Amino acid sequence: MFDFLKKKVLPDGFFQGACDVHCHILPGVDDGFKSFEDSIQALKFLEGKGVRKMKLTPHFMKEFSDNTKDTIVPKFEEFKNKAASQCNIELQLAAEHMLDSGFLDHFERGFLTLDKDKSLVLCETSYMMCDPNYSSMLYEVMLEGYTPVIAHPERYQYASKQQYSRWKEKGYLFQLNLLSLTGAYGGPAMEKSHYMLQHDMYDFVGSDMHRLDNFRKFMPAMKLSSKEMEALNLLCENNARLF
Repeated sequence: MFDFLKKKVLPDGFFQGACDVHCHILPGVDDGFKSFEDSIQALKFLEGKGVRKMKLTPHFMKEFSDNTKDTIVPKFEEFKNKAASQCNIELQLAAEHMLDSGFLDHFERGFLTLDKDKSLVLCETSYMMCDPNYSSMLYEVMLEGYTPVIAHPERYQYASKQQYSRWKEKGYLFQLNLLSLTGAYGGPAMEKSHYMLQHDMYDFVGSDMHRLDNFRKFMPAMKLSSKEMEALNLLCENNARLF
């Protein structure tokens, strides 16, 4: 009785056939992996867990102003070709777009989208506060047929449950950071992530992997109820449809 309330660790084989839609494994382009060797180590580890497809999503933001569609595409192609002899994970390119003063420049150049239909744009804001013009930026791109996918909304300290509900009403999609459920980003982010997972507010899930060590350290700490596990499995199914 009440087994559905008990928290359990992820079952063996959870990552079998998994598709990751958010990571920073493309080396040397942002605050993620720095070397080809470290990136390959991560890919081999994930392949061993059963991961089969990944979207590499480097940061497009003022801090990494050299990252544009024109500069990142050839770097990705070079990495993908070299990695092909090392592992069998299918790699695709997207980007994580910061909602800052450079966002509309990337819009004009052409977004690196998450999906085959080239309509889903992975977006983020600062953790402490959002750009005052973020809403008008997203409205402008939605007029052109794009749908914002808000990366790791649980991590935004300024956002309340009411804010999340307003975003959903506007038609924004949400991407959960898997490690948020473990407390890797702090208690408030963990609490929000469980709340939104339980209330079916997420649409996709990603690792947002910047370091393999963090993944290894925190994944064993994840414990989910049966309802949360069912919701997480549905997000994984949604992920697969993006490839």
